[in-house]
Amino acid sequence: MPTSSDTAAPDAEAERLYALDPDEFVAARDAAVKALRGDGKRAEAAAVAKLRKPSVAAWVVNRLARDEADLLGALLDAGAKLRDVQLAGAAAADLRAAITAEGKALDALMRPAGRIAERSGSGREAALARARDTLHAAALDPDLAEEVRRGMVVREQQAIGFPLGAALPERPARPAAKPATGKAATREPEPAQAPARDEVAAKRLERAAAAAATAAERLDRAEQGLERASGELSEAESELARARRVLRAAETRVEGAERAAAAAERARNAAAKKAAEAAARHRELGGS
Repeated sequence: MPTSSDTAAPDAEAERLYALDPDEFVAARDAAVKALRGDGKRAEAAAVAKLRKPSVAAWVVNRLARDEADLLGALLDAGAKLRDVQLAGAAAADLRAAITAEGKALDALMRPAGRIAERSGSGREAALARARDTLHAAALDPDLAEEVRRGMVVREQQAIGFPLGAALPERPARPAAKPATGKAATREPEPAQAPARDEVAAKRLERAAAAAATAAERLDRAEQGLERASGELSEAESELARARRVLRAAETRVEGAERAAAAAERARNAAAKKAAEAAARHRELGGS
């Protein structure tokens, strides 16, 4: 996702950059930074410089936001309905209907997503799978949904289970035991067993969600570090290229000066020779 510093970049510029193919992003971003600096907009230039290149999956989602806004809106609306149904504690039939509607909206969006992913070349299937995960996560997360709707996704996202614990279905209640007769009727009823397996599953899901969130944060930090290092490398390479151009220009000037000095020396030698010859001739003619 774009960080808070990312979103401080001029909206129009950021939206333009995230609409580009991933291979075009870095060059276009650097050109935008240079143009902003040239206009004296140093704060805006710094914000744009921090914009991170989107992954291929994120780019697919960003293109869908621009090319298939209606289908994307239908998916996000279905996701919002699903969250509302879950929060309301609706009947199982309503929950199943909401889940089915979200799944159909997602399937409809994946058809144009496949056509967009074709343009990415190799790794199409992996990018498409990650784009699907991101779209599903956006349907369940209102904050991510807004980012997806704007087409400003930087990295693919993944939903952790189902929201609000609905991934853990309730265990059907046991049928009531038939009344016992005779001596058995005097026995104390056995205490009901707690739904231990559901509790264990819930704790496992909670731990898995926490681990996934931690891993996602670490990945995001590592990607930010990589992006910064890549930017520094790009800047260093640009400086090296400029230095090489300056060096080549200086070498050319040195070579030209050397040629001019050599020519001047030859001219001086020729002039000295002619002067000596003229002086000798003058002496021969009886000059002083």
